[in-house]
Parts: sequence; structure tokens; C-alpha cells
Amino acid sequence: MHRRSRNRALAALVAVALVPLGLGLLGRSAGAATTNLITNAGFETGTLSGWSCDAGTASVVTSPVHSGTHALSALPTGSADAQCTQTVAVLPNSTYTLSAYVEGPYVYLGANGGSSTWTPSATSWQQLSTTFTTGASTTSITVYLHGWYGQGSYQADDVVLTGPGGGSTPTPTPTPSSSASASASASATPSTTPTPTATGGTAAWHPNYLSIGSVYTPGSTVDSFFTTLKSHGKLPNYGYEYLIGGDFANWAATTTTMVTHSEQFGMTPVLVDYGMNGNIDGTSVDYTNMQNASWLTTYFQSLKSAAQAAQAAAPGKPVGWVIEPDMLGYLQQNYAAQYNNDAAQFPAATNAAYSSGVLASGTDPAFGNNLKGLVQAINYAVKKYDPTAFVGWQINTWGVRDALKDTDTLGWTAGQQSVVTNATQVANFAKTAGIGYDADFAAFDQWGQDFGILNDPNPAGDIRYLNAAHWSNYLLYVKTIRQSLGLPAVLWQLPTGHLNSTLTASPTYWNASGKFPNLDDVSANRDEDSAATFFYGDSFTSSGNNLAFYSSNPGADPKVTVSGSTVTWGSHLPEAAADGVVAILFGAGTGSGTYGVPEMVGSYQSAPSDYDYWVTRTQSYLAAPTPLP
Repeated sequence: MHRRSRNRALAALVAVALVPLGLGLLGRSAGAATTNLITNAGFETGTLSGWSCDAGTASVVTSPVHSGTHALSALPTGSADAQCTQTVAVLPNSTYTLSAYVEGPYVYLGANGGSSTWTPSATSWQQLSTTFTTGASTTSITVYLHGWYGQGSYQADDVVLTGPGGGSTPTPTPTPSSSASASASASATPSTTPTPTATGGTAAWHPNYLSIGSVYTPGSTVDSFFTTLKSHGKLPNYGYEYLIGGDFANWAATTTTMVTHSEQFGMTPVLVDYGMNGNIDGTSVDYTNMQNASWLTTYFQSLKSAAQAAQAAAPGKPVGWVIEPDMLGYLQQNYAAQYNNDAAQFPAATNAAYSSGVLASGTDPAFGNNLKGLVQAINYAVKKYDPTAFVGWQINTWGVRDALKDTDTLGWTAGQQSVVTNATQVANFAKTAGIGYDADFAAFDQWGQDFGILNDPNPAGDIRYLNAAHWSNYLLYVKTIRQSLGLPAVLWQLPTGHLNSTLTASPTYWNASGKFPNLDDVSANRDEDSAATFFYGDSFTSSGNNLAFYSSNPGADPKVTVSGSTVTWGSHLPEAAADGVVAILFGAGTGSGTYGVPEMVGSYQSAPSDYDYWVTRTQSYLAAPTPLP
């Protein structure tokens, strides 16, 4: 069976790290000048002269220093990462090396239009260094240093940029060069093959704990709620929003607004590229459009404009991309058999990426006119125009068939083996599609609609209802695929509804009674689901078929217990982290989904529809998050 993750035009990934950028065109010969091109490189003027820093976050100090008598010290806040930049004149097609000594947590060094590097924790002075080659028309780059939101102060000293000097130093600008060099996995010389060698993405782009994200659609009432939410604790690490195929002309503007507003709240923005199907829920739409050169011309031009807008709105900072939800699921489910389950045999008009001017023949790699080439060209194009992006394709549980309840009918051992077999089939097809090329993660959904809308009195017989055992099967499915792909997992658009009769107390600032009212499974956007209950953990009372279903524990999960009518599920975030999940992004998918945060459509634009259960559990978790292995 197939399911669309979403049928409306909105939805909006935590403290992540930067995407190390890569080499572009071949550089000049080694005889170039080696003079340091940075002004006030050691901050020895005793001021920030030559540097432009986020207001109120940076100063020059006399201790600690790496050399000389002064160094930079900067303190990120919840809404600013304490970035300091300097724009430097350079020459095209030239190789440069950038380095600096840094101390502190999550310190980043890089150059817009160049490359970047970072350290998660420098307890003493540590040298960061990266080398990059400028593009054919690049005449300036902006060097940057920054920390990460709320992670503590950092220090920097002895910043060095060596390579041939350019003309006069240009006026600083956040706009990336139109010829920004490609990302790390792009070849330094033009590829001559139709299927470039698949490569990995960024070395590290996420924090050292399992992070949480939410749909986020900027607007006055939504932002007002997030401002209030911030007064009670930490905000989600990520906010995501859709770029839909029926709105190509506005992709750049939507991106600029979303990225800018997310940055103001200290959330890392994530764009969900949902363009190939044109926002039409149909099993054949992606298949038809990917063979249409005219459609792909508009698609790639819109992708380019959005990537450029992301880079301009957050220069040198990471912006996430979840690529084409459901597309691979529909293609595998409906067409893979006739192409020998090989994405490289699916026809696609990838050449439109070149004829549209988004990619350049003879300079960028040559991607084939097939599904594999199209997937790789999309990943490459995003990072060509937004070099600090982190990218992942979305994978469905129903790509072959949904096997999450096979343990009910086959028994625990045989049922879990069936889950693995199904996941392996999906992983093998994804690998033929080359989704690991230039990629940083694989995204996994779980249909995106709260099952309570079905109001089924017998949850055991309905595929949409999941108990703790089925969620464990889901994690097994995710683990199997992400290990096969060699990528971390991001769980995306998990429903925000929860199981009723929760024993978790509500803060009185949300509910004066100190209790969370039940979701009635009848009113719009007020439906139960078990995702939040499983991952955050909860105790709840139940009866009848529901009690039997939610207390079921065929895998002897020690975190599932029952006492009379009270069922307890312990938090399964540690299990998710152990299985390679690095972030979980919650959010209503279809129009009837429960809202964990307000959205700029429908009835709940100023408050969530779940009586603030999800935000309460999220802020409680983020106060002491689960470390990654």
C-alpha cells in the first residue's frame, strides 16, 4: 500500500554542525604568494578592527591567548552563534589554506564559497585548517568563525589565510558567488562518466545528543507562541517547512523567510523539497515528471534559487534539506519490477539540469539520464549553491510493503526477520538510486497522520495503530536501512498526538488543572498517536481492547510494564540513539493531523491542538537530552 506523508502546503531539523565544503576547480600553481591575507589576524590591535561580529557577542581579551597578547572571545546566545566574519579579496581558480587556533565547544572555521571545518570540543588551543579552491569568477570570499547557540563561549587566535591576494578588499556581502565551488564529494575535475562515484557528505553535522525538531511555519501568531515557549525552556533544535511543487515561483522567498525566522529563534532551518510531484498526491506523478525536461527545468531552477536564498540568509551556517518525500517509495512500489529493481534503468530527463544552466557541462560532474543520475544531480545542485547544506532523501516504510506488524502474525523472531528482509529490499533499491551521493543522512517517516482519526475500537486489527513492539520494529527497520546505506538516520514528520489518560502532569501555565485533557479522536486536529508516548515515555490508563493492545510485549521489552489498568512505556530515545538516529522531527503531516505547535493555517494558529503536551515533553527532554553513542 502507499501513503502520502502530506497533502497540504506546509510544515517546517537541532543544533547541528557545519557541512565541510569541498574542492572546486583546479587551483593555481604552487608558486603563489603565501602572505597572510587576514587583517588583524591575531587581534593584536586590541579591537575587532577588520572583523564584523554578531552584535554584543564578541570582544578582544588578553587571556587566554594562543600567541601575542590578545585573542577573540565570543559568547553565543540562544538566538546568535557569535559569528565573526571578514571579507577578503582573492583570485579566481586559486587554492587557499585557512587556519586558526581555537578553544571551546562547537567552534567553526570556514569561508563562504570555500570550505569549512569544526571541532565539537577544544579544551585547549587546537588548530583548525581547511584548503579550498575558488571558482572561475570568484573575486572575494568571506572568512567566518562562530560557535553554536547556547553552547558556551569560544576563543580564537592567529587566523591565517594564505594564497594569492586579489584586488582591493570588497565590501562584505552575505550573498554567495554565483560560481561557488561544489561540495566535498564533487570531483575536482570534470567527470566523463554518466554515473559519478557515490561519495559521503559531511563528516559531522549534528550535535552529540539526539536532537528534536518541529514543523515551523513562520508568521506572527506562530512566532508569538515560540517566543512564549522560549520563556519556559529550550526550543526545538530544528524547524522544518515545505517547498512544494505547486509553488515553484516562491521557493526563494519562502526559504528566505523561513531561514531568517528560524535563525532568530536559534533553530536550525530544514527545507523539505516536495517539488517533483507538484503537490499532487498520486502514485505516477513523480514518475511522469522526472521524465519531463520542461518540468525538470523549472524544478532545478527553483532548487537553485532556494539554495542560493538559504546561503544568503544564513551565510556559513547549516541549512538542512529533506529531499522528495515518498518519491522513492512510489517508484519502488509501482515501477521497480519492470526495471529489474535498478534505479539506474529508470529513465529521467536529468539533462535538464544542464540545459537550464543550473549545472555546467564540462565543469560539473556528468550525471546520467536515469533516476540514479537525477538523485545525484539534485544532491549536488543543493550543495553547489548552498555549500553548508546537509542533505538526505526520505525513505518510506511501505516502499515494498509495511512489515511493522509482522511480529503479530509470525511470532517475534520470525516477524523481526521479516522486517529486516523488507528493509533490506528497500535499502538495496535506495543504493541503486545513489542516495548516498553527497548525502549526510537518510530520513524516515511513519505516515505522518495520527491514527486516532480512524477511531477504530480494535487497534490490533488496524495497520495504522502501533504499540511499543511495533515501534521497536520500526527502529529495527530504520537501523537496517541506515546501516546498509552508511548514513545516520533522521526520523521525520512523526505524529505529535499522544495516548490518552496520560499521568504526566501539565505545567499550570498551559493547563490550569495541572492535567492534559484527552484528545477526543473526533474534533479536528485532536487525535491520538503513540509516537510521542513511545519516544518520550509515559504512563497512562487504559481499558478493554486498548489496554490489551498497548500492554502487549511480545519482545519482552523491559521498558514496557503494566499494573492493573496503568501501562508504562519508558523513554525509547536511548534505543533510537543506539540504532543510529541522530534527530527526530515531529509534525502534523496531513491536514487532520494533531498540531504539536501552532501553524499558519486552519484553526490552531496561536496554540497547539494537543493542549501543549508535545512542547512540554520536548522541553523536559531537551533539559537533559540523550547523548549519542
